[in-house]
Order: sequence, then structure tokens, then C-alpha cells
Amino acid sequence: MSLATKLAAPLALLTPFMIVGGAGAQTAPAGQAGSTAPVRTETVVYDNWVVTCRDRLEKGSKKTCSASMQIKDSKSNNIVLVWQVGRNPAGEPTHVIRTPLGVRLKDGVQVALGGGKPRKLDYASCSQQGCEAIAPFEDGLSKELAGAKEAVVSFTLANGQAINVTVPLNGVDKALPALKG
Repeated sequence: MSLATKLAAPLALLTPFMIVGGAGAQTAPAGQAGSTAPVRTETVVYDNWVVTCRDRLEKGSKKTCSASMQIKDSKSNNIVLVWQVGRNPAGEPTHVIRTPLGVRLKDGVQVALGGGKPRKLDYASCSQQGCEAIAPFEDGLSKELAGAKEAVVSFTLANGQAINVTVPLNGVDKALPALKG
């Protein structure tokens, strides 16, 4: 069995999908953020989206928030897609889509909202958890997301098989404004 086949094997069960809301959300314990300062963490569920805000309890620190959703394979319970919206280390609005391993990196990830023109996110890295595609999160995308009922996230496996995941956007219209903390 080739390496590509081994990496793509977990994707054989991609359908049907299960959306994971608050029950699937995981928040790191407050003390594991790399600083010794206490951290207050607040998590709020908006339908399919989970907003997590972390606030360091030290002077001059800023509250940081991110919104995320997960799609799981209903048979294997494996996470097949994670979409996160937040800010990068430079403070710029960014979104990240994590797909399983065994994807064709050069093709990136495509996101189409409500049948509109797809937006491409380029893969930036892969780890044991999957491959992450990253792009700036523009105001136009925020407005389109808030008005859309679903998105189609597409990526290509290493063997050339196209994967299209329909992502219900329930709650994104409430989750995005909550990012402002």
C-alpha cells in the first residue's frame, strides 16, 4: 500500500457528515497558554459555531476570540473538516480550514457560499491533525457568510478524487459579531 493510499484511507468514510456544536468543542485549560498569568476562558455556542474568548488577567493584555465549527464523519466520528475564524499573531482577521491528511496541497481548498464564486485558500502546513489552508478574512466574506445558509468546501485527495463538503452555516450570523469580544 502506498503512502498516499494510507493517508487517504481515513477519507473513505467521508459521508455522511455530522456537525458538531458545543458538545464537540474543546477548550484548553486556562493554564496552558504559555504564560504564567491566569487566563479567563469563555465559550458560547451559536448553533453550529463555537466562539471561544480568552482574556489574560494581566494589565495591558487583550481579549482574543475565535469562532470554529467541526464536521465529523457520522460513522467513524473522525473530524473531516474544521473551520476557524479569528486573528493571526499579527492581529489580522484570518480564517483557517483544516482538512484530513492525504490531500493534493497544490490545489488548496475552495469555499463557495450560496452557489457563488469559490474563494481559494492555500495550504500552509500539515501536522498529525491534518492540513491547514489559511487566508485573510475580509469584510466582504464576513457579510456573505452571515447571509448564506450553507457553504461548499472542496479539496482534492492525493489520488485526484474531488471532495465536496456541504457545511450548514447555522449560527455564523451570531458567532462573527461575538468575535469582537
